[in-house]
Amino acid sequence: MKMSKLLTLLLFCVVLATGLSLQCKQCAGLPYNCTESPQLCYINQTSCMSQSFTIVENGLVTEKTYKGCSQGLVCNETVYVDLGYKKTYISSQCCNTDNCNTGTYYNRVPVAALFCQTCQGNSGSCATSNLTSIQCAGVQDRCMTATTMYVNVSSSDVVIKGCGTGNLCGRRLEYNTGKGRVYTEVSCCGRTNCNQGLKTVTVNETTNDMSCYACNETGKGECTKPTTVRCTGNMTTCLDIQGFPRGNTLMRGCCSKDVCLGLSASLLIQASQKLYCCTGNLCNTGSVASYFNAGSTPAASGVLISVTTLLVLMKELLTLL
Repeated sequence: MKMSKLLTLLLFCVVLATGLSLQCKQCAGLPYNCTESPQLCYINQTSCMSQSFTIVENGLVTEKTYKGCSQGLVCNETVYVDLGYKKTYISSQCCNTDNCNTGTYYNRVPVAALFCQTCQGNSGSCATSNLTSIQCAGVQDRCMTATTMYVNVSSSDVVIKGCGTGNLCGRRLEYNTGKGRVYTEVSCCGRTNCNQGLKTVTVNETTNDMSCYACNETGKGECTKPTTVRCTGNMTTCLDIQGFPRGNTLMRGCCSKDVCLGLSASLLIQASQKLYCCTGNLCNTGSVASYFNAGSTPAASGVLISVTTLLVLMKELLTLL
């Protein structure tokens, strides 16, 4: 009898240990910037879940993502509530292997009836009277306005409007490579043709405590000459873009944290090139090994955007090189 109880207890311990062996990523935050940490699941939590909430109210989009262990009761479901003035989308996705719920997860809002204003130009040519409407396709589930301010000897702006994806929204992309400073803000909304107005880009030129190595490689060895730049405003990170076709280093300088989340990398450099970010004065030494120390991260996975937008931003980048 005692032996039977002992075997039962041992069996329970084995089951308990097995249940606790599943490990998932946990976080709560924005879909494109949800800082993940490991979570050990309990015996009744057999799945890793990613859950996203999107609220579209008066044309404004609010998004949240939650990740962690789950009992699997609400896995792989989508809920849509339309109150007229307010639309709420909730979706979940589950998997059952260790740390399988990593990476960006966000709601893909139904787009069958979504139309957006489109243009490629500047604040003058993209005035409301010059806009045309296009129907979104595929996973393009937001109307988007991306406004970029280039600051050098003189200032100029570039405005892009059209359809985009939810993980573009709210991005602030700022970088300084010594030759010029670039400020980009991406705004989104969720109603038909809601992206009519123009957005003003916030430019903060106040220097902070950071300095980074800076260069623009054009094939003449510019990045072999050590120069530095003082970082300003939200630029609290150093970056290096490395790879083919221009030798070991293509571009170097200060940047905002959002640049390291993947949008800038996926739009402005080729697949054969890599963007690395690090924190600390003059940390972007150009040594690939240095980017795998604590506090250094490669750019996150790419995001989806139209080919025409990609070409426009590539063209603008080349004017700085």
